[in-house]
Amino acid sequence: MSAEDTLAVCMLLVLLIAAGTLTTILVSLMRNAGRKDELAELLKDEEMSTELEIEPAGPEEESGQPWEKDADWWRD
Repeated sequence: MSAEDTLAVCMLLVLLIAAGTLTTILVSLMRNAGRKDELAELLKDEEMSTELEIEPAGPEEESGQPWEKDADWWRD
C-alpha cells in the first residue's frame, strides 16, 4: 500500500466515524422525541405552586427619609 492509499483510507475512516456519530445522535433524538421528561413536569408543577405565593414587590408602607420628596411631587 502506498502513501497515497494510506491517506485515502485514513480519510475514509474519519468520514465513517463522523457519519456514525451523526447517525447515533439522530437516532437517539428520534427515539426520545416523544418521551416526556419527568423532571420538567416536576419543575413545571413547582413553578405553578410558587406563582400563587408571590407577594407584591413594593413596600407596603413608605418609609421615606426626611430629605426625600414624595413619589407624586410633580402632580402638585
